[in-house]
Amino acid sequence: MNRNDVITEMRLAKGTDDFFACCISSYQLLEKLQPEERLDMFAMFFQMTEEHYFSKRDRVPISDNLRARLDDYSMKFKKLVHGLIDIFSPNGYAEQLYYQKLWDGFGVFLTDASEEEKGYCLFETALDRRTPYYELPLGLKMSNEKHDEIVDIIRPSIRRLNFAFNLHGSYRTETTSRMVHLMEELSDLEQKSVFLSYLAHRYEQRAIEDNKKTDESIPPKGNPVGGERKDATFLPISVQNADGENDSVETIASYQYPSLNGNEYGFALVKRGEDVYLTDQGKTLEQLDRIFELSEPDVIKNLVAILKQYGAIKQGNEVVMRIDNWDGNANEEENEDLMKVKLALFSCVSFMLNMRIFYV
Repeated sequence: MNRNDVITEMRLAKGTDDFFACCISSYQLLEKLQPEERLDMFAMFFQMTEEHYFSKRDRVPISDNLRARLDDYSMKFKKLVHGLIDIFSPNGYAEQLYYQKLWDGFGVFLTDASEEEKGYCLFETALDRRTPYYELPLGLKMSNEKHDEIVDIIRPSIRRLNFAFNLHGSYRTETTSRMVHLMEELSDLEQKSVFLSYLAHRYEQRAIEDNKKTDESIPPKGNPVGGERKDATFLPISVQNADGENDSVETIASYQYPSLNGNEYGFALVKRGEDVYLTDQGKTLEQLDRIFELSEPDVIKNLVAILKQYGAIKQGNEVVMRIDNWDGNANEEENEDLMKVKLALFSCVSFMLNMRIFYV
């Protein structure tokens, strides 16, 4: 199989089954190529998926057999793939360097994987919205205090944005063109970035409101008549007590992430009783509590969904992930289970922290 074969197979793919088969054979080809040629082919593969597969309108439905296999592979590898993309994609790497790091990550974790499992990782990467990768400048990192300061400066523009957002028009471009004019009046990147984050929040609000209008005639399930049940799941620890808070805790190792959300952000590997887990040490909840009303049902729903997606739990004021079958090795380069948990927790808290851009 060569490049032309991959292109032909991609063009002929009529559905998920065909595309998945193409991912398996393409990964086998990538392993056989020389390093420089491999990186070019790696990048080209994802460009081709956009042009020759995802652009197709009519696709054959996925088979039941493949759906079951994908569910199995997802349990084992989905968090790994997303964790690698979470770590490497925001750093402004040149395209070739990004794909080199991604491929090296696959090499570390897939040494014992089957051909289908390797193909699944290529498949899952292609499905991610951050694929194909594009080299962009590093994103602006702004503290909460600085963000609030900029909001105060541009508040007149935000008031005019709110007014423009509620004007009725016949064309979709009427609102967006007004936003362009408002943004052009702002003086620098910081002001324009905060303005856009607020605009994104308004569009999210509109989507939620439209969805509620659609569903308002459907009675809610599981809640008594008279309103939604309040839930203190994400209240700070000073308000919400946690069982076992007085248990003896041994810190095994610490890991710093100074680039996470622009702060010195530390994970700790700890042992409490017989359990060993990785914890964010309460940093995520501390930052979220500055932005959200953490007892609001909509906020809780989103945060619980993120925890569930990544397999994390909330313990007191900490977001934690348990490490099963702990063998005592705290060296992440030697302990594959530890590295996978680190990637998953990094992805989980990054997702939570990035929710803040939709709130002013």
